[in-house]
Amino acid sequence: MASFFTDTDDRMLWQRFRQGDEEAFTLLYQRYVRVLYSYGKKLISDEAVIEDLVQDLFIDLWQSRTRLADAESPRFYLFRSLRRRIHRAGNGRFNERWDLLDEDLHPIALPKESEIIEFEQTQKQKDDLDTWLKSLPGRQYEVMILRFYNDFSYSQISELLTINEQSVRNLVQRAVSKLRQLTISAVIYGLFLFLLK
Repeated sequence: MASFFTDTDDRMLWQRFRQGDEEAFTLLYQRYVRVLYSYGKKLISDEAVIEDLVQDLFIDLWQSRTRLADAESPRFYLFRSLRRRIHRAGNGRFNERWDLLDEDLHPIALPKESEIIEFEQTQKQKDDLDTWLKSLPGRQYEVMILRFYNDFSYSQISELLTINEQSVRNLVQRAVSKLRQLTISAVIYGLFLFLLK
């Protein structure tokens, strides 16, 4: 899921927030609290802990706003800060679930039967993706979340995970390759079951 806000918008809000502008702080909070919570839930399984860590992050930001440096990418700063808090809390273990966001799948009205069929097909695809993503090693899993669901660049992921950029690219390559193999296996298995009928 790509960010709908530009780094420039965020930087302007960040500067205003550092100067004590409560409205700018509220806007940053509203933009990122759900995204950070969603990211944290993918890394640790205790939802109460991640909720506390996200809230503490924003409380600490407000309290230390005058001492904060200017952030080139506030979004990146928030993700990195939350990730550090998770690891400091000793909960850096990857979650065994994949919590997908609820989305409006049909902006137009369709017949009820079509909606039910579409929902079931979409749910099956989400369940399959959940199963496949759970099979990825921890680092590959996190890189996929950061790259494809939070739209971070390879260099930002490299800095966030404190590994070199080529390692990030290699992790993405291996994860995509494994997901491709799993997809092909599922198609072959489904075709095999269909032929047995």
